[in-house]
Amino acid sequence: MEKKKIAVFGGTFHPIHNGHLALAKHAADALHIDEVLFVIDRIPPHKELAEGATDAERLDILRLSVQVDPRFRAETMELEREGKSYTVDTLRELAEREQGAELFFFMGSDMLKSFHTWRMPEQIAKLATLVCTIRTGQSGGEQDAAETIRQTYGANVILLDEVSPLSSTLVRERIYRAEPITGLVPDAAAHYIYSHGCYMPPEIRSCYERLRSELKPSRMEHTAYVVETAIGLAARFGVDPVKARIASLLHDCAKSFPDEKLLPYADTVPPVLPILHAAAGAAYARTAYGIDDPDVLNAIRLHTTGDSGMTALDKVVYLADMTEQSRSYEGVEEIRRADTLDEMMRLALLRSICYIKEKGGDVHPATLRALNDLGGKMERYGEKETLQICEILYDKKANDILALHIGDKTIIADWFVIASGTSVTHVRALCDELEEKAADLGLEIKRKEGYEDARWIVLDFGFTLVHIFHPEERAYYNIERLWEGDDNMIRYPISDK
Repeated sequence: MEKKKIAVFGGTFHPIHNGHLALAKHAADALHIDEVLFVIDRIPPHKELAEGATDAERLDILRLSVQVDPRFRAETMELEREGKSYTVDTLRELAEREQGAELFFFMGSDMLKSFHTWRMPEQIAKLATLVCTIRTGQSGGEQDAAETIRQTYGANVILLDEVSPLSSTLVRERIYRAEPITGLVPDAAAHYIYSHGCYMPPEIRSCYERLRSELKPSRMEHTAYVVETAIGLAARFGVDPVKARIASLLHDCAKSFPDEKLLPYADTVPPVLPILHAAAGAAYARTAYGIDDPDVLNAIRLHTTGDSGMTALDKVVYLADMTEQSRSYEGVEEIRRADTLDEMMRLALLRSICYIKEKGGDVHPATLRALNDLGGKMERYGEKETLQICEILYDKKANDILALHIGDKTIIADWFVIASGTSVTHVRALCDELEEKAADLGLEIKRKEGYEDARWIVLDFGFTLVHIFHPEERAYYNIERLWEGDDNMIRYPISDK
């Protein structure tokens, strides 16, 4: 029976990155290793740890990262050991625990050259085969160092080419500067980093700590995805990444506010509660988090509605909220694939408007201004159903039927339908017919006014407001004059029946 082969890969993993994982896979494949133990250091004897993550966070990131290969496992023996960590102690403990196994120890070329300075190198040589990766761009000398170790300590030394030149320092620096780390660490590790603010400036870490105390875990999860997405968009479109990071981090900082704290920020009647946390959040970011950058505060304020005159930063934060990776609504991939920031915004605004209308809500005027700014045009939502309403009225002998598309001019509705009866009795009959036939089509009437007098009946279908007039009221109010000559006016029937 062949011995089980166990490799020890020690390091601070501050943080672990895809270079570490690629190296471990390459060596495990080449040497037929059964298990790779990533032994995370507590206090390594040869260097001091840089700040940016706690031991618990380093371990969490490691545990998430090793899930990419079933042969990989996080080992905590050195982290749990008091004092400095020495390789010889780790190998002795493993040899005792895994009796009969063949041990391998992974090391870099700089470690190979300094092997003679390690604690009890002769014991290490007896306990494990040394596996050294040769880093591209090094000064060389690995072959000579390996031969010296073989001759001096009787060690078995294997040299392998390095797979990736990545370093933890590079990853830390990119995180600190709000630069993307896509492809540098596993996705799960990146999400953890963006969830906890690891390796970010102290003032950002403080914001994370406060947010975690104020927001629900699910909201923090979303926020982490938004931060990661905003940083990626900022790099893609040349936007200040530091501002994008803090604006996206705090975009929902007022999301947990009760309604009474949100209502003072309302700018529509009735107030639209689901969007008020944006304006409230801008104020809260300034007073509670000490943010005084007007660009950042404005990006937070506009992230739910948009508006005319949006800056690139405003658009990045709006889009990060709408397209972060946990979003899966229909059309999100099209938004993500768009070539330009403005095209992404146009598609995102259209999708937001359609969603609001599908739910029977009113589109905020600022959203319409933002779309107009980009030269966008709203789809004529509800046109099919509106023409069905016109047909019902036509079949019941209504006169002068008009359908007006007003969705890009007002938040009241998408369509007006205007029609006339010949008398009070006829006006009521048109209303009754429309109520009955609309129900058969699955159209819901949300409000009905004026039925008793039957001089001007209004039926509200949400997307369409139907006005059925007595001829005298129709002539007196003449509401269609507001759209006379408008391309959005449809006279029904469109063609002869």
